[in-house]
Amino acid sequence: MSASPIDLIDFAALNLLRYPAKHAKDLRAWDASDEYLAEFIRADAPALLINDAFGALHCAVGVNAFHINDSWCSQHAIEINSQQSFTPYSGQALAYGLVKLPKSLSLFEAQLQEAARHLSEPLTLHFSGMQKHVSNGHLDIIKSCCDDVEYLPTQRKARMYSARLRPSQKIATPYLQAVPELGLTLHNAPGVFAEQKVDIGSRFFIEHFDRLPSAETVADVGCGNGLLSLAFHRLHPKAELHLFDESLAAVESAQLSFAANFPDASCQIQHSDGLSSAVADRQIFDLILINPPFHQQNTVTTDIALSMFAQAKQCMSSTSELWIVANRHLNYQAALKKNFRQIELIAQNAKFVIIKAKQ
Repeated sequence: MSASPIDLIDFAALNLLRYPAKHAKDLRAWDASDEYLAEFIRADAPALLINDAFGALHCAVGVNAFHINDSWCSQHAIEINSQQSFTPYSGQALAYGLVKLPKSLSLFEAQLQEAARHLSEPLTLHFSGMQKHVSNGHLDIIKSCCDDVEYLPTQRKARMYSARLRPSQKIATPYLQAVPELGLTLHNAPGVFAEQKVDIGSRFFIEHFDRLPSAETVADVGCGNGLLSLAFHRLHPKAELHLFDESLAAVESAQLSFAANFPDASCQIQHSDGLSSAVADRQIFDLILINPPFHQQNTVTTDIALSMFAQAKQCMSSTSELWIVANRHLNYQAALKKNFRQIELIAQNAKFVIIKAKQ
């Protein structure tokens, strides 16, 4: 363990912010696993940071931080909190690595494989996560990719493992998911939402796609593997599709799925915080589709959905329509009524609602 004064960093004093921050005022931008990992920081040594959620680890490490991170929101939070550029890891010389264990085991394995492909010799990694979110599956993956695995004492409910990542040329492959009722095969990259099954909310939404208006320009916000846009394209092949997701795994999945199913479709796929790039470009869409997430990493939150709705309003004209499928218990109708003139419940079942909103 490093004896550097960095070990004693006070994260609270850094005034770190989550992103998006508007609705997250009572949530911290770090946890005990960040603090535990910070004990292993080596002063002035280049570090690999995997899944730094909001920049706590980057701020502790300093300028010698290189990242593997799936999340656009995390990347943006790192830049906001550190006032430094986010630098993806692409083979830079490293002394060690700090890893926040992600929820998705397949994403975790793919990230270790990505790091291992750049190595010429083993790299010491320290892995941590809050005990309630760490499973035997995480340890199994560590053991499959690493040598000299060591389990360290749990601190304040944060697990810790240390190990030596072996160089390897293994490459993660997409999971192929057939959707026979739509004549589609989804290509799901490791870690994408609903990686090995068709999302039941999206399936319910698609059952009612015959009620959607035809549209020249369509935005699919939080597109995941692109299922909603693929289904819409089957009905309206001339529509111009714009897909957005803050997950790199989702962007890759949507790109692969369109290439495999409709390679000639008019479609743009962007790694973005919802419609933030479209808002900046003052884009207007005839139709916006949203199947909003209600988790950010392991935190249950409606922040991202509310941000998506606010962005959607800025990308709509008086004739545009916003269609949402969501878990009914989240009661998004109340939030939508504050910002949209017309709200209509289109369909519902025991778990989901489909809502249409207009300016």
